[in-house]
Amino acid sequence: MEQWTTGDKFPNNPNINPQWTIQGDYGFLHVYAFTMTLGVIVTIAISAFKFWRKGLSLRELLIGACLSVPAGLFGASFFGKLNADGYGKNANGASFFELFAFWKEGMSIHGALFLGGFVGILIFYILGRKQRVSVLVYMDCILPNILIGQAIGRWGNFYNHEIFGKPVWDVSSHSPNPLNWLPEFLRVNTQFKYTGSGGEFINGIEMINGHTYQMQPIFFYESIALFLAWIVITVFIPGIGRWISKKPWNLHPETYQLDLKYSFKHAFTWKKDAEKQTYFEVWKKAFYSNNNEQAIKKYKEEITKLQGTNSLANKWKKGKMLVDANNPDNYKIIKAGVEAGAYFFLWNLIRFVLELGRPNDHLFLIYLPTASYIAVGLTSLFGLLFMLVSQFIFPNLIRTPGYVYEKEYFYTEEVIDKMTSQESKLKKVLTKVISKKKSK
Repeated sequence: MEQWTTGDKFPNNPNINPQWTIQGDYGFLHVYAFTMTLGVIVTIAISAFKFWRKGLSLRELLIGACLSVPAGLFGASFFGKLNADGYGKNANGASFFELFAFWKEGMSIHGALFLGGFVGILIFYILGRKQRVSVLVYMDCILPNILIGQAIGRWGNFYNHEIFGKPVWDVSSHSPNPLNWLPEFLRVNTQFKYTGSGGEFINGIEMINGHTYQMQPIFFYESIALFLAWIVITVFIPGIGRWISKKPWNLHPETYQLDLKYSFKHAFTWKKDAEKQTYFEVWKKAFYSNNNEQAIKKYKEEITKLQGTNSLANKWKKGKMLVDANNPDNYKIIKAGVEAGAYFFLWNLIRFVLELGRPNDHLFLIYLPTASYIAVGLTSLFGLLFMLVSQFIFPNLIRTPGYVYEKEYFYTEEVIDKMTSQESKLKKVLTKVISKKKSK
């Protein structure tokens, strides 16, 4: 594996690189800050749409965003500036508190996810217990959309002339630019003059002082790859189960009649026809909104036989019985948490591939290539493992009646009694507080 650094050999200076046609600042507009802000807004907007589609309260999204976004910005700034100018040297000599200056360049998306993600998961876990929504559902609704925010943010790096890979062409040579397939403004603004002493080869190309080199526009590759990953997670992964599953219109043709022509028209016109059903309407009625009374009755009868036992085996049996009762036709449905796991898997898979071509001073763990590759690779494997566990293990271990997962699970009398008792206790507490205030 070829190791290389940019150091001060490829200066980010428009005076040294007069061919550049873009810059990071246009008067009061700081492009980097603008793309970061836009990325956050778009991420929240798409997440809000997913909340709406699942029937979740937007209030929880607002609370979570107000706490996790600042935490993410601080985490991104801290890890992005730490050791940025060399081991033990922070970016531009930043002090400890200046490491949190997120409005300045030098941000780490992994830092944002580690701190912002930790805070977000904690907050949504707490909020979810009150709303009876699994934290996995919140993660599915939010995490994949961060890919769009990242894709937008990478263009801020472009305007700052950051995130580039190995040189692929000496501009002064007579051979054609291997990146001629890219638009000219992308090529020109990822060309850097080499100011090192020379005598080194990078990517098989001799570095000569004063020569300008075409660098790989890694920011562009990553931006496109992240967008495609978002499409895979948002469009394809949720539909995989329905595509390979038995179909409701085949199992119950008297109840569900799929009209593909109407489905196609409805996708573009949104015109309703009470006598026809679209693809998604059929699945909603057959699974997502369907509580089979016979299956629920059978579950309640069988679950009493396992009461009083807390072994893992019995916990698994109870969970499987609950899952089966909420899906009596045994449709193959992608479970809650799979999309969140796919985010970590695909994002870090993309990052791992691109990390191999980045200079050592631009890695996730700056100047620590092996540790950086391992950290990113393990995070990707964690995402894959999380997908598998969410699909095949979590459903039988952490499902509770009355909670929202891939659908809202039915309520049992025990759950309703517990909720009523909690509300009664809360009312008593509020009554005492109000009476004390009145007495004062």
